[in-house]
Amino acid sequence: MSEEIKRSWYKEMAVYQVWPRSFADGNGDGIGDLKGVLEKLDYIKSLGVDAIWFSPLYKSPQKDFGYDIADYRDIQPEYGTLDDFKAVLKGAHDRGMRVIMDLVVNHTSDQHEWFKKSIEDPTGPYHDYYFWRKGKGNRRPNNWMSTFAGPAWEYNEKLDEYYLHLFAVEQPDLNHDNPRVREEVKDIMRFWLDMGVDGFREDVITFISKREGLPSSPYYFPIGTGIENYMHGPHLDEYLLEYRHEVLDKYDCMTVGEAPMMTTKKALHHIAEGPNQQLNMMFHFEHMGADCLFYSWLKTKFSLKKLKKVYTRWQKDLYGKAWNALYIENHDQPRIINRYGSLKYRVESAKTLATMYICQCGTPFIYHGQ
Repeated sequence: MSEEIKRSWYKEMAVYQVWPRSFADGNGDGIGDLKGVLEKLDYIKSLGVDAIWFSPLYKSPQKDFGYDIADYRDIQPEYGTLDDFKAVLKGAHDRGMRVIMDLVVNHTSDQHEWFKKSIEDPTGPYHDYYFWRKGKGNRRPNNWMSTFAGPAWEYNEKLDEYYLHLFAVEQPDLNHDNPRVREEVKDIMRFWLDMGVDGFREDVITFISKREGLPSSPYYFPIGTGIENYMHGPHLDEYLLEYRHEVLDKYDCMTVGEAPMMTTKKALHHIAEGPNQQLNMMFHFEHMGADCLFYSWLKTKFSLKKLKKVYTRWQKDLYGKAWNALYIENHDQPRIINRYGSLKYRVESAKTLATMYICQCGTPFIYHGQ
């Protein structure tokens, strides 16, 4: 492929991530909200960014900080209303900034109407929106473990069945193999894109296709046992292309996927530019492992050499083929100066770390407070 990358607006912007609960309180109740964001739009613009990415704003019981969604078409009351969101959207656009929403469709909240109906009527259409299975005697349907620790199956006494949750117990996984579910996802995308939203950050999007039969894993880990059966699953390419061709291509929008255990080879499969491109960019976690083993709480000594190797590999392997998403802080990571820098030399550390990632080829994402 040519080393000429096609120009697009999302390649010429810097993105500011807002965690709504702690960003700005506009009504004095001690909780960040959309009125607070509206009041701070000039401030955000003054930082030199071109877009705002909102972590989940949707109605939610907040069992996983909004990543357990009870209504994809409404705003969490603590944050405001749909009219408040529309005011923020207009205010951002009036200032020349784009707005990106979190799209969380691997799972819903157990308080979502779909899930409630899947329990109320096990013979109805919503039961197959999720992965409901009978146990094997007194054992669960398989040996998968949740990424939040504990088994990935929760028993429902009323139905005498288990449901799959790769994350919290309150986050049942959606069954994207069901065409009705995929139509629901498309409708959610259209709802926000028609409102004027400019794109989506797609949460754990590489988990949405599970291996047929949901087989047990021959391996055991305290968390994530069975991940080989749902990470980059058998129909992932098909479903991502379906969402792109039937919805996303019809709008001037962008997508950035989030994918644990991502490599450059796997990323190129999804984001290499061309007719089979599924997503525009990909968030990976490799560079966040310079001081840990897999997860930030499994600490090791910081290695600058390890960090530079990851940066170099992603720049070289994607060059001329795909576009990098650059970040060094977000809601999943402890503050970076505490990890890769020095609190004693806070300003110097911040400038050095910022320069290291912002001066690479790609779109920089900046977490509020960074």
